[in-house]
Amino acid sequence: MSNINERVGSAAKWSIFTEIIVKIISPITNMILARILVPEEFGVVATVTMIVSFADIFTDAGFQKYVVQHQFKTKEDEDLSINVAFWTNITISLLFWLLIFLFAEQIATLVGNPGLGKVIYIGAAILPMTSFSSIQAAIFRKNLNYKELSFIRIIVKFIPLVVTVPLALMKFSYWALIIGNIAGELCNTLLLTYFSTWKPRFIYRYEKLKEMLHFCMWSLMETISSWLVTNSGIFVLGTLFSQYYLGIYKTGTTMVAQITSLISGATISVLFAGLSHVQNNYDEYKNLYFKFLKMIGILVIPLGAGILMYGDVVRSILLGSKWGDADLLIALWGFVLAESVIFNDMSGVVTLSKGQPKLIFFSNMVQAAILIPSLYFAAQYGFTTVVIVSCIVRLQLPIMQTIIASRMSYISIKDIFLELKNYILSAVVMVVFAFISRNYLAGDINIYISIVLCIVIYFGCLYMIPDSRKELIGYMNMIKRRGRKLK
Repeated sequence: MSNINERVGSAAKWSIFTEIIVKIISPITNMILARILVPEEFGVVATVTMIVSFADIFTDAGFQKYVVQHQFKTKEDEDLSINVAFWTNITISLLFWLLIFLFAEQIATLVGNPGLGKVIYIGAAILPMTSFSSIQAAIFRKNLNYKELSFIRIIVKFIPLVVTVPLALMKFSYWALIIGNIAGELCNTLLLTYFSTWKPRFIYRYEKLKEMLHFCMWSLMETISSWLVTNSGIFVLGTLFSQYYLGIYKTGTTMVAQITSLISGATISVLFAGLSHVQNNYDEYKNLYFKFLKMIGILVIPLGAGILMYGDVVRSILLGSKWGDADLLIALWGFVLAESVIFNDMSGVVTLSKGQPKLIFFSNMVQAAILIPSLYFAAQYGFTTVVIVSCIVRLQLPIMQTIIASRMSYISIKDIFLELKNYILSAVVMVVFAFISRNYLAGDINIYISIVLCIVIYFGCLYMIPDSRKELIGYMNMIKRRGRKLK
């Protein structure tokens, strides 16, 4: 079991390193593009992305999760399963691309954007690419081999910077974003295929496909339900509002997600792979979960509180002056996403690692059943109301996911709060100071001083608590050790 812990630790280190680099590159790219392009152009791409992401659900059909989570009895069974998954993905992706090509204009009209048919089927060209490389990526994750994945991901993230930005400057409008996405996915496919030790062989058994679908059908349904929850706001705004507000919504939520995922994105996939390996060992499972929970919580909790209090500052830095209507969205969304990382993403990983995607499906469907009609009702009262209602309703899902996960893993909600209590209390003190300083200190310089002081206050509060002080010292020593190794 110690070997697993070492491999998980190594994977986490590489994943964290990658996320830091990626989350520096991606926001910089988007910050540049937000100042070149207008919200309406981002709105067009949001529509295309919504459609392509829905089709992409079926091109994978849950096989990635199956490969990572499933414990194969023999090498032959593993090889057969992987090849069946690969060829099934390829076939489905080509079929969906053909359907999108044939009915592109009808699809564009359905989502409230007639005339975008050409953009949709060209944007959907990434479907065969993602299906071709998805299984290779799953094999890397299953084996906790994140070194190559990290290298590939960093290279791929540079593509929008060197392709999309120049095209945007050349007045390619939303086509710059579409072409950049295609170029990035093509690069990802080529690199994953090149570095993967596994190569596809044409072996196929329908009996094996039926066996895999028993797991994958629920995983597929879970992914569809997640898509409904994620894209419901985009669909409502796309059909009832202008491309301007759709661009505001999509870009604002994406930018905030990039910030929060700087912390969570590096660890969630590693945690899933690690928990899948120790799913039958209660003590190892619980220890690994709480280790990651505290690692994420110490940063994501104050981050969410900070974005809530300084949403306008975050918007100004990330998007610039012409995105002023995104202030409230960024503030509320930052808080919701931070809370979701702790109580939704982490809980979802527990449920999946136990091989129970159907439970996530049911909770997501409850969320969608509440969210979609709520958004349509809120739309009658304007964009601001849609933002507020969307954020309030989305707070329900993490609560439900946490309850489900606690029943499956014997990790109680009480235990989670006890592990996080010091971070929450310190964040509350920070918020109180932020509220006072924002009301009594004016001027740009004072605002940034206030932000710095908030950070000092948060970590200062933690340092005053003995248990948290030990954790902080431990994290600092770990960073120092990593620094010496890099040298």
